[in-house]
Amino acid sequence: MKKIGLTGIVGSGKTTAALYFKGLGVPVFIADDCAKELMENDNNLKNQVTKLLSDAAYLNGKLNKEFISEKIFNDTELLTHINNIVHPRVHEYFNKWILEQSSKYIIYEAALIFENNSQHIFDKIICIKTPLNLILDRINNRENYSEEKVMRILNSQISQDLKCSKSDFCIENISKDKLYNELLKIHTSLI
Repeated sequence: MKKIGLTGIVGSGKTTAALYFKGLGVPVFIADDCAKELMENDNNLKNQVTKLLSDAAYLNGKLNKEFISEKIFNDTELLTHINNIVHPRVHEYFNKWILEQSSKYIIYEAALIFENNSQHIFDKIICIKTPLNLILDRINNRENYSEEKVMRILNSQISQDLKCSKSDFCIENISKDKLYNELLKIHTSLI
C-alpha cells in the first residue's frame, strides 16, 4: 500500500482535496483532526500541553483554539515545542490506523509534512498551491482571522513554492473543477 502525503499551506484547499479522495473511496487520515482529538482526550498529552501553555489551553475540557493559536503563532519556540509534543503522538496513531486499511494507497493530509521532517515516510507527496488572495478570503470566511494573524500563521510554514518544489505533484487550486480534474489524474496514476 502506498502512503501519499497531501500538503499545502493553511487555506490552500488540502481538506477539499482530502474529501475528494475520500469520495473516491481512498482512506484519508487528517493529521489536524487527529491532533485535536488526541490533545483533548489523551491525558498525558493534555498534561504536557497544559504545562507548556497553562490551564488556559483548555476550556471545560475542550481545546481553547483561539488561546493556543495566539500563543504559538506569536512564539516560534513555543510552536516548535507544541509540535514536538503533539506530532510524534499523531504519527503513532497514524501507524496504527494504516494497519487497518486495505487499499492501493492512502492519503495523509497535513500542513506540516516538510516542517516536521516527515516527508521520508511517504511514497509520493501532493502539494496544493493557491494564490494568496484566495487563501486570505477563505480563512477570513472560515475562521474570521485578521490578515495579520493569517500572515503570522503562513510565516510559520515554509512557502508554497518550496513545498511544491519538494513534492512529487503540485496542483494550483484556483477552482474546484480544475482541482478535481488534477486529483483524478493523480488517483488514476496511483491505482
